[in-house]
Amino acid sequence: MTPRTQWTEPERYDRSLLAKLVHEQTLLAGSLVTMARTCGKPKCKCRHGHKHVSLYLSIRHGQQRKMIYVPASLAPSVRAAVQAYQQARRLTAQVSQACLERFLADKAQLQQGPAAAPRKASRP
Repeated sequence: MTPRTQWTEPERYDRSLLAKLVHEQTLLAGSLVTMARTCGKPKCKCRHGHKHVSLYLSIRHGQQRKMIYVPASLAPSVRAAVQAYQQARRLTAQVSQACLERFLADKAQLQQGPAAAPRKASRP
């Protein structure tokens, strides 16, 4: 494992932010979808173009997508949790890229290494 002192300043910052997010925030892997629908009541305004707007959380459950209704009272906290998850994903990708670059540099340095020692000729 690479010591922290060898990390770049941006990588240290990204890792610190990521740790804060994971420890202090609620994370929801999904996206928010606003849907406009008609209710089915014959005299409702939605029959004339003013549809009912509601918020749904779209998540993957196994191989299927699920849409979960989000009540208006929970919308701000769900929105914050989805945004926190997306930020955590971006930070993880940035940290991963920094680790990949370090790995490739280490690999290149290993391959250059000291010149191969000449082999001794075997005696008959």
